[in-house]
Formats: sequence, C-alpha cells, structure tokens
Amino acid sequence: MKSKTLLKNEDAVSITLGFILILFITVLIFSGIILSFYTLTKHSQETAMKESFDILGSGFAARVASMDTLVNITKSNGGTVNQLEYDFSIPASIANEGYGINVTKERILLESENGNAKAWIPFNSSSNITGQIYSNAQDYKLSYDNNNNSMKIEQ
Repeated sequence: MKSKTLLKNEDAVSITLGFILILFITVLIFSGIILSFYTLTKHSQETAMKESFDILGSGFAARVASMDTLVNITKSNGGTVNQLEYDFSIPASIANEGYGINVTKERILLESENGNAKAWIPFNSSSNITGQIYSNAQDYKLSYDNNNNSMKIEQ
C-alpha cells in the first residue's frame, strides 16, 4: 500500500520543476545583462574612436591648411617657397586599436583597422597631397614640393 501512495505523490516533482524554472529564468536574465554590457562597451569604444578621429583629423586639417595658406600667400606676393616642412606625431593607437589616415585634396578620412569606426573631415587644398598615415609609425613629416605644387606625407 505504501508503494502505491509513493508513486502517486507528486510533491517532489513540483519542487524540482520550480527549481529548474527559477534557475533557467535566472540564467536567461544574467545572460541578457552580460550581453547588454558587452554591447554597451563596444558602442562606447566606437564612439570614443569617432570623437578622437574628429579631433585628430581637425587638428591635422588645420596644420595642412596653414601650410597651404603660407605657400599661397608667399606666391601671391611674388615670392617662392623652396622648402617648407612640418614635423608632427600621431598617437600609436586610439582606444587600443590601430588606424589609418588617408588624405586627399577634398577630405581627410580616418578609419580604424577593423573598419568599425570611420570619420572624415571636409577639406580643401590648392596643392595635391600624397601619402598615407598609419598609426604603427608615430612620427611623420609634411613637406611642400615647389616643382609639383604638392605636399607629401613621409615617415
């Protein structure tokens, strides 16, 4: 008689199912919180890179523009520019990631190595600009070439 009542007793089943459901819900909520923190940190890293790119690109654009203005003022007053150089350095990494800077006559494009963060600064120069900048080398030189009316970026 005891064995029949033991098989019909479902008290242990409901406690076990309740425990499993509570454990599953807890794991699900904890996983959601962890994923949201991961997404938030990734988003904040990209935002920090974009803001740093804007600052770095604007500073570089101001330097190139001042060099271009100096050349144009000298030429418009009848002078010649034989040699004009500007040494500058860039940070090795931004938000622990490498990046590159591509300078054209119309804009300065800054891009992270993985391509997640990009920024471009509108820019206008009367001289052609050649060369690219990579963050693995920190010291660069911007020089004006009078023969070609161009600026060259060198390491």
